[in-house]
Amino acid sequence: MSSNESLLDEIRRLGPWHHDIQLTPELSTGRAFSDSGTAEREDNDGVSLLALRDEFLQQIDTLYPESLKGKRFLDCACNAGGYCFWARERQVDLAFGFDIREHWINQAEFVRQHRTVAPTDRIKFAACDLYDLPNKQLPEFDITLFKGIFYHLPEPISGLRIAANLTREVLVLNTQTFWGFPDGFMRPGREDVTKLMSGAYGLNWRPTGPNTMTPVLRWLGFKEAKLLFHIQNSKRPNLGRMSIVASKVLGRLDPLECERTVFCDNGT
Repeated sequence: MSSNESLLDEIRRLGPWHHDIQLTPELSTGRAFSDSGTAEREDNDGVSLLALRDEFLQQIDTLYPESLKGKRFLDCACNAGGYCFWARERQVDLAFGFDIREHWINQAEFVRQHRTVAPTDRIKFAACDLYDLPNKQLPEFDITLFKGIFYHLPEPISGLRIAANLTREVLVLNTQTFWGFPDGFMRPGREDVTKLMSGAYGLNWRPTGPNTMTPVLRWLGFKEAKLLFHIQNSKRPNLGRMSIVASKVLGRLDPLECERTVFCDNGT
């Protein structure tokens, strides 16, 4: 069996995948299942298969055009670790990703072992609970990704606070929202803890929009925040998705194009 065939077999055994990550010039985790490297949930065991690298690196290059050299990157609920590997492509000094589900960490470790198209050193992964993070004696991080986790938490504010306390500069909050209600509230819900893309607690909370997060982000010490988007889910119209970038350093977000500025505490 060729090395490519062996890798393909292992990629498929470790599926389903959520991140399309290039391993070798010929193979990526997503293209083992789809020619495009993407697939809808119904075609991938209930997991959406996404190609996210270009969008992420465009945002990083806008905020840090000088590269990530000298910076540390934290990915909360890292899934297969795609963002950590892509941050390493921009010379980040340390990337740390964690996820509560070992399924995703097993994938991340597999990628680290077999990825040849970019460096995989200075990257660490752990299977752990966000609420246990304060016991890990972690360093501070310059950039924190809090994507796809806020709306799976039973206590989302305390969870976000844990991540914010580890963040020196920028935090990206990307979360599902509850659509159709006035902005400024959170709605509780229940979810199936057995599904790979669900939370592990059974109880979740969805904000109704960016204004819900304004007092929270200010309370957590951020000086400015920008809304990149807030869009309705075309297949589930009662849900939406929003992405907010917040910074503890005034001016850091100036190059970033956005839908609107959520707040800026610049004294004016």
